[in-house]
Amino acid sequence: MSPDTKALVWFRGGLRIRDNSCLYEALKANTQVYCCYILDDFYMRGGDIGAARASFLLDTLTILSEDLQHRGGGLIIRRAQQIPEECAMLAHTLGVGRVYANRDYMPYPMERDKKLSNLLESDGRKLILCDDQLAVPPEIVKTDAGNPYTVFTPFKRKWEALLQLIEPKSPEPYFYKLAPAPSNISEPLPTLSDFGLVLTQQIEPAGEHAAQTRLEQFVELGINRYHEERDLAYLPTSTSRLSPHLKWGTLSVRDCIRAAQHHDAPGAIKWLDELAWREFYYHVGFHFPHVYTGPMLREYSDFPWSNNTEHFELWKQGKTGYPFVDAGMRQLNATGWMHNRLRQVTASYLCKDLCISWQMGERYFMQMLTDGDWPSNNGGWQWVAGCGTDPRRATRIFNPVLQQQRYDPNYLYIKEWIPEWGTSAYPIMPVVEHSEGRRRYMQLFNESSAARSDARGSARATKADDQPSLF
Repeated sequence: MSPDTKALVWFRGGLRIRDNSCLYEALKANTQVYCCYILDDFYMRGGDIGAARASFLLDTLTILSEDLQHRGGGLIIRRAQQIPEECAMLAHTLGVGRVYANRDYMPYPMERDKKLSNLLESDGRKLILCDDQLAVPPEIVKTDAGNPYTVFTPFKRKWEALLQLIEPKSPEPYFYKLAPAPSNISEPLPTLSDFGLVLTQQIEPAGEHAAQTRLEQFVELGINRYHEERDLAYLPTSTSRLSPHLKWGTLSVRDCIRAAQHHDAPGAIKWLDELAWREFYYHVGFHFPHVYTGPMLREYSDFPWSNNTEHFELWKQGKTGYPFVDAGMRQLNATGWMHNRLRQVTASYLCKDLCISWQMGERYFMQMLTDGDWPSNNGGWQWVAGCGTDPRRATRIFNPVLQQQRYDPNYLYIKEWIPEWGTSAYPIMPVVEHSEGRRRYMQLFNESSAARSDARGSARATKADDQPSLF
């Protein structure tokens, strides 16, 4: 069999069979298709991944492997530290002419794929990248002047205008082309303990089937009232809870958009807004990669954040004395997930009341969340801190008491996550009173305004003429 008729599908995200662009394209264009997943030892042992996300990944890989075997194929598992070299060597060993993968839009993966492409080409092979992670590739969502968007509303208008959804890509007619995983090449799937991780959280079920079930439940029970109930954390159907599946690609974002468009009701339209926010944050990170190492608005790089480690630890443990904040943190610590309204409230309390850097909170969320996705997590934290695409947020501060009164008036969410609430065992006095924290934050904000103004002016003076303005 000629190498040009054999292919390798390299799963990264997109850990599913249904409506998977790279799997579909590989099966359609080749006569034999292998599948693989390469576990990155650096990533799995890094400081930004925790047991919840790693466990969800390993569970999903187990399910994906079984699903492929059921269809006559298999999933080759490899572990490596030099990922491009490992993938290129695997392609050579299998004798495939093409490697298919779904595009990733973050800086490191794009550099990794560029290196792999060069390695494959030097060996007479080819890397084929498919759009799958997003509904609309970020490089085509531009202003009329050809610049990337930095404001959500005009981005969403253009994004919606560019949506071209078709029926799900069906690989079923081509399953006979799937090749089993050679036992002499594939390694056993590692366990959490192999990476020094211990799962203490009760996480959501993983895998493609769980994702489809969750989507069906949300469409049946929640989507029509989403615009009215999405902020009510005590309601189990108030949000879709699909974020872990979108993070790992066990569910196609196109399936979500199709579900929203099919209903075409206020709740579904509002949910489509949230899907657009996810794509917006990917768009921002693609065009402005410095957001992954610092604020979008560089003038906030030297903001005088507090280094109070005791306050940070109490915030992490859900012991701030504000029950709505604490309930959110305890939900995160117990389940690897937190309701979006509480993500905003807990982030605001850390940044605006405790005056602790958003980057410390961002990293803790990444360590604890099953759905920890750099673009969305980074964008959400910068939005709350006011150093992202909307600088107006810098002086907008959530009042944790008013937030609770508005979104959990009967304390149902609080009682679920703080069983000792209302007893002497729960902290009576807040770590930092909201009024005092707000006063201190505004003092720091005002005192550092001159430095930010100077930094803004310097950035404008040195910015190349053809770059979009961030200020």
